[in-house]
This record gives sequence, C-alpha cells and structure tokens, in this order.
Amino acid sequence: MAFTLSRGGNNITAEVQRWQYFLLRRSITQVGKIDGEFGLKTEEATKIFQLQQQLAVNGKVNTGTLSAAKVLGYTILPNNYYTQRNSINWPAPPSDLSSPTSSWRNSKFGCFKFVQKALQFRDRKERIVIRGACAGSVADWIQRNIIEFESSAFSLADGFRGSFRVHAKAREALEELLLQWKNADLLHLVISYAGAFDPRYIFGHNPGNGAQPELKSTEASKLSNHAFGSAFDINAIQNWIGEVPAVCGSKGSVRELVAGANAAGFFWGGHFGGGRIDGMHFELAH
Repeated sequence: MAFTLSRGGNNITAEVQRWQYFLLRRSITQVGKIDGEFGLKTEEATKIFQLQQQLAVNGKVNTGTLSAAKVLGYTILPNNYYTQRNSINWPAPPSDLSSPTSSWRNSKFGCFKFVQKALQFRDRKERIVIRGACAGSVADWIQRNIIEFESSAFSLADGFRGSFRVHAKAREALEELLLQWKNADLLHLVISYAGAFDPRYIFGHNPGNGAQPELKSTEASKLSNHAFGSAFDINAIQNWIGEVPAVCGSKGSVRELVAGANAAGFFWGGHFGGGRIDGMHFELAH
C-alpha cells in the first residue's frame, strides 16, 4: 500500500517532503516551502492538483491522487521502505571510501598559503585568509581555483542561491553526485543548503586567538575540506555536528543520499569516526 498523506494524519515526514517537492515542480507554489509538514498550505495545494487532474477535491493524498501523480512521475515506495531503513546505523559505511587525507587534498586541489587574523577581525574563530599558491606561481589561489558552478538541483532548498562555490577540480564529481540524486528521485530530501567553499579550520579547531603567522596548507592538518572547495553542507539543523543525524523518514534526513554520494566519490560526515560525526557534510574523497 502506498503512503497516503493528509492534514492531521499519521504522515511519514519524508513523504510529505516528497509530495511538497512534486507540487512545487508542477508550479503549484501555494504549497509554500518543503518543510515536511502537511499543513493548510499543503492541503490547499493538494486540492489545486486534484482540480487540475479532475479528481475528487478533498486535499488528501489518497490512493486516487497518488495514482494520478504516479502517471506524472511521482515515486511510489513500498510500505516497508522506511521500517527497513530507520536504524541509526543505516546506511553502513562504504568499504572502499574514506575521508580524504591532508596529503591527498593538497595534491589534488593545490597547496595554498594562508594566515589567521586576530580573533576580533574574524567572523568565526576558525576563519583563515587564503593567499597565493605555495609554489609562488599563483598570487591568488582562490581566483585561480574556486568557481561558481550554476545549478538548479537545489533550487527549492532554503539558502541556495543558484550556484555552488567549489574548486574547479570538484565540479565534475559534484555534477555526477547531483545526477545520481536526481535519477534516484531524491532531491526532495534536500531542504536547506549551508554552503560549500568556506576558508577555515575544522569546526571547533582554532590555533589561537591572536594573529597567526603564514602557513602552507600542507602544514595544517586540521583545515576543513571546505577550505579547498571540495565539500558542502545540507540540512544542517537536523544533522548538527556531534549529534546523531536524522533517521531515514524524518525531517531533513540525508541518509538516503549517501549511496549516490559515495558512487560519485563523496564521503558522508555521518560516517566520521572519533566522535566527530557531521551528518550535514559531504566531502570529495577521490
């Protein structure tokens, strides 16, 4: 039996997200945003869809409404889909992929020189200021390597402004990841975007509050992959650093996205070890 939805009903939150995404893709903007809540707006938007499809108008995503939506490309999942995936241990870590080493990312994306200003001149304590390439041949490492990659993949997610700011050498893998998620009909799971390129140390790491001397990226093992433009964050509120990531079926869960990300060469922060879990985070690893 397909997952039915209604205002005040026993709804699977991720299925509400899927339905809201479907309505927005059909330009039924009365639904508002993808928030996983089947409220008045979603009910009214459902009625509009039912009117368009010449169905009985009741605002409920019943079997007749689902059948009409399926013809238009809506995905119908088996009724045991979420019960098979609602463990905090799902999905299992990949056997052939791991978080990238400092050596690997410096080799792939290029070593850069950077400094830290005194704490009062930083917008966050982990912030760094990137200068030129370590070899001295490039005066501005950011200008040479970081690009604005335009995409509509996250166009319905809060915080997305139409492009990813990433390293040029990460673009191909990111395009593959987005294609994986699109083909698997999983983009409804991305409800917010928190950015990609972000020159800084790993969250919670800060060498000192005073101005720090210039270093090479090869000399600082605690730099974030965001500083290389090879990582991005989504659904941050539901998957905050240090907290157990949202389980499959709940609001903001990204667990269903992991397999496609791994296939494209991205490692999920939810699989970090050492108590450093980071469920919002995806980083290029090969």
